[in-house]
Amino acid sequence: MLTGEILRLSAARHPRHTALIHNGQRIAYGALDLRANRFANAVLALGIGKGDAVAIMGRNIPDYIVTHFGTARTGALLVNTMPAYAPEELVEILSRTRVRLIVVEEAFQARIADVIDRLPDLNHVVVIGTASQSNWTGFDEFLTGASDSPPAVTLSETDPFAMTFTGGTTGLPKGALVSHRARSVSCWITAIEHEVAPSDIIGVLTPFYHAMGSLVWMPTAMLLGATAVIQAGWDPDAFIDAVAEHGITCTLMVPVQLQQILSAERFDAEKLSTLRKIACGGAITPPDLVREVAEKLPAARFVNHYGQSETGPICTLRPDDPRDQAATIGRPSIGVELRLVDPEGKDVPQGETGEIIVRGPFLMDGYFENPTETALYFRDRDGWGWTGDLATADEDGFLTLVGRSKDMIVSGGVNIYPREVEIALEKHAAICDCTVFGIPDEKWGEALCAYVVIDAKMTLTEDDLIVHCTDHLARFKRPKVFCFVDRIPKTPAGKVQKPLLREAFLKDT
Repeated sequence: MLTGEILRLSAARHPRHTALIHNGQRIAYGALDLRANRFANAVLALGIGKGDAVAIMGRNIPDYIVTHFGTARTGALLVNTMPAYAPEELVEILSRTRVRLIVVEEAFQARIADVIDRLPDLNHVVVIGTASQSNWTGFDEFLTGASDSPPAVTLSETDPFAMTFTGGTTGLPKGALVSHRARSVSCWITAIEHEVAPSDIIGVLTPFYHAMGSLVWMPTAMLLGATAVIQAGWDPDAFIDAVAEHGITCTLMVPVQLQQILSAERFDAEKLSTLRKIACGGAITPPDLVREVAEKLPAARFVNHYGQSETGPICTLRPDDPRDQAATIGRPSIGVELRLVDPEGKDVPQGETGEIIVRGPFLMDGYFENPTETALYFRDRDGWGWTGDLATADEDGFLTLVGRSKDMIVSGGVNIYPREVEIALEKHAAICDCTVFGIPDEKWGEALCAYVVIDAKMTLTEDDLIVHCTDHLARFKRPKVFCFVDRIPKTPAGKVQKPLLREAFLKDT
């Protein structure tokens, strides 16, 4: 199935059924489908189509969805960008993908204005709201006069559709490139494993710029013809009110969001009584949190899923699974071929630690124009993707994550590669050495700790580092703790033993 068909077919089934609810506004499937056609035709009229890239920067708002499905119908590649990107990160991503048009929410257009002179390929800026520059176009104006007929573009399900960016071991972000087929398969897996139905009122809380939001959860709602309630920003009290107002029955969130709901001052089980299906993903859900859901919202069925931007959901802990498996990530999802292997690719015995590798039509095509990282992910010719995550499996097939073969940190459901942060720190003239590793964090699951060695001839304060990181890193990538040290211990081969540093840091704090 093509991504554009996900919306079209639901609109054909019931054009007047409510597709979206946002800030009191209701948008029917038929109207949403026509608006996506207008966007697609307006983009094609600029000569942008197959082989080109369109970017979007915004929160969870209706026109993000219009852009998502509209771009899919042009054959152009959709580049999802975080509003939190620092200028250098934004330039790196938009220039590397040669984006020709960007759709940006009004609140973030200044970020584009600050870097557009460094982006020679970016010729068109469309603003959701009022454009601040005379040569930029408002979203509604951009659609004015465009045909609402389906665009005449020949596409294949194996064509590339979109990418989201993850951290890279080399310090550069990697664009996980997915096809139409890969994400439609993930939608079907999600619908089955999360027991989502067309009658559901679905709370869409995870950001659209994240794969879990725009490439898995939101299109699953559209595929089924359900009603999606979307919120531009995250606020646990606002979500509780939205459940009560709209009768939300089903939602997917990261564990920190679920914890904030359960611990909110305005928590009210009665207001949340319609919420019958709660799913978590993006980070490991603590077993205590699963038990707390059962205690405070006993009518809700809890689902935990594990996946990556490169794969979509690949493991599921289902509501009917034994309670004593709450610390696991469940078993392989429907249609997912999964193995645990040693570094040589040989299956490990039951109970022993191995790297999770997976195979199936849900896998990404590779990292955009990055053959080195792509070859590391697909290490053989048999189609297996090496996730970098380590796990064990018990006799019933339940998997327990025990670590990561790489240094990746998961903070609030978002993947962060320490090397990316280290490279940003190394740009400061006063820093002669540094290393970054993860530490436990009550709110986000993990946070970043940076050990920094300062040049003896220079001075540097923590405030200086905060300013430096603000210029070079998205907020969620900035270290929470800075430690100034005389030297960073290394092995004879020159490698930093981060687990030992982490252990020593936790022992001292």
